[in-house]
Order: sequence, then structure tokens, then C-alpha cells
Amino acid sequence: MANDDGKTVKVLSIDGGGIRGIIPAIILGALQKRLGRNLYEVFDLIAGTSTGGIIALGIGTTANSGQPYSPDKLVDLYVQNGPAIFKKNLLTPVREFFLSKYSPNSLEKTLAIFFGATELKTALTPLMISSYDLQGQRPFMFKSHYIAEHPNYNWEVKLVARATSAAPTFFPPCHLVKGPEDYALVDGGVFANNPAMAAYAEARSLYPEFTNVVVISVGTGDRQDSISYAAAKDWGLIGWARQIVPVMMDSVSEAVDYQLKFMPGCAFHRLQPAPLPPAENHMDNVTPENLAHLQHTAREYVAAHSADLDTLCAELKEGRVSNMPGIGR
Repeated sequence: MANDDGKTVKVLSIDGGGIRGIIPAIILGALQKRLGRNLYEVFDLIAGTSTGGIIALGIGTTANSGQPYSPDKLVDLYVQNGPAIFKKNLLTPVREFFLSKYSPNSLEKTLAIFFGATELKTALTPLMISSYDLQGQRPFMFKSHYIAEHPNYNWEVKLVARATSAAPTFFPPCHLVKGPEDYALVDGGVFANNPAMAAYAEARSLYPEFTNVVVISVGTGDRQDSISYAAAKDWGLIGWARQIVPVMMDSVSEAVDYQLKFMPGCAFHRLQPAPLPPAENHMDNVTPENLAHLQHTAREYVAAHSADLDTLCAELKEGRVSNMPGIGR
């Protein structure tokens, strides 16, 4: 899988999934320990959606006092702040009929503390974070490598994280305004909950001289939900409103997995625990028991696939094909 000079473009893609971001954070921690260096030093492009976008920004910018966060620190972010971000009360069932299920205040406060005033231009390797613009009715990609030629796209990282994680029905859209630019952004999971295909296409554009691409796609656990015909046949607006987000995001992820397996010049590796127990399916289950279960599921996956991860890391050891984070494309 190498071109004439023996180098291959390496892409890391991280799925969305709310609190289930604990799973890819732990898997990435295992990869980083095996590689013996930061992930931004290994991957030529890191892409993420929603919770995966938050992880990508954490490991790929200088938000940690001039350094990237380790995946282990990202696990702490979820465990320590998840209960406040997805805080329920007696009025939550009523609220979600009229407003977003959760107030964005705790999410925004957490992101502000975690990322501070860090800007996207500090990216240590090219980053691509997905969102969707309701006003323009089109996908919106935050690309760190776009900033060199278009400085107006240098947003604060905390705003990028807020935009990519604005899951419909869970949080309100993120309103970003800069000069003439005006966007109403929601979770990129509405079109790319698994951003691996978009990342593959971006890598082809960024590095056209390399014919081969390795894509490491890290999931947040396979929900393995089942909805019977009897259950769905009488659903109207309210019935579908409760299910459309997970159905849409899961179907998109699985379609991307299928497509990338057959892309020419692409070595595709999917790191995805499956199936998740019913209690772990939900993106907002932040009970102490579920937080512990998610960590156990991820560590169990790492242990069961230790030899595979070793082999994969041997393939990644040569590192990036480029040392230039600001490519300007």
C-alpha cells in the first residue's frame, strides 16, 4: 500500500456520539501509548464530528497551555463534565417538546475552560471539523489548513467545538458571526456522523502527489438498535422526533464504512466496539454506572484487539508525510 517513495498519507477520523466519546478517547490513548508520540505527529489529517470533533480539537491544537491534550485528559473531560452538560431534571421531558432538551450553558462553560482562547490556526496538523449551516442549507467544514489563504475562518476553538456538537433536539444551534459571515450551525452528524469519507476526500485534495491513504476510523460504539415495523408504522412527527437523530447518524456511519472498504488506494481500518449494551446506547446517559460501563467497554475492546492495534501502529510508525500544519489549500 505504498507509492514509489514508500510514504502513505495517514488520516484519523473520529465519530460523533455524545458521552460515548469516552470510547474513542480511550482507544486513541491506547494508540498513542503504542506509538510513543503525540497523534498529531503521526496523522496528516485529523477529522472529527460532534464529540469526535471535540476530541480532534483537543489532540490537534495547542489548547493545553501550548500543547495538545492527551486522550486520557479527554476521558477526564467527559467523566467530570458529562453529568453537568447532560443534566436532567423533572422538567426535562416537558422542555424537550418546546426547546432543545438541554441548555447549552454547561457545555459552553466546559468548552471555554477546556479550550480557553485557543484559535484554530494553532492546529498542529491539518484539522477538519464538520458542522452544518442551517441558513445556507449546506455542510460547513472548519479546516485549519484553509486559514492560511482565508484568515476569516480562524475561529476560536471553543466555538468550533460548540458548533460541531450542537446536536439537533439536544442543544440549540450555534450562531457564528464574523464580518459579513453569518452562520447557524448544528452538529455535523446530520450528514457526516462518521466523517471518514469526507476525510479521505480531503486527504486526496491536500496530498495529490500520494496515491495511497490509510484511514483510521474510530467509532463511539455500535448501537445495534432495532425498531420493528409494528413500533414505527404509526409514528407521526412526535414519534419520529424521538428517533430520527440516532437513526440518521447510525445509518450515515454504516454507509461510510461500506464505501471506504472499496475505495481505490485506501487502506481502511475501523476501530469500533460492537454491540453496545442497551444502557450504553444513548448519547446523553451520564449516570455513574454508564460512565463506568463506557470506560469498561473501551478498555475491553483494546485488550481484545491488542495484537491488531500493535500491527496497526507498526504501519503508522513512519509518521506524517508532511511537517507543514498550514498547507493553505
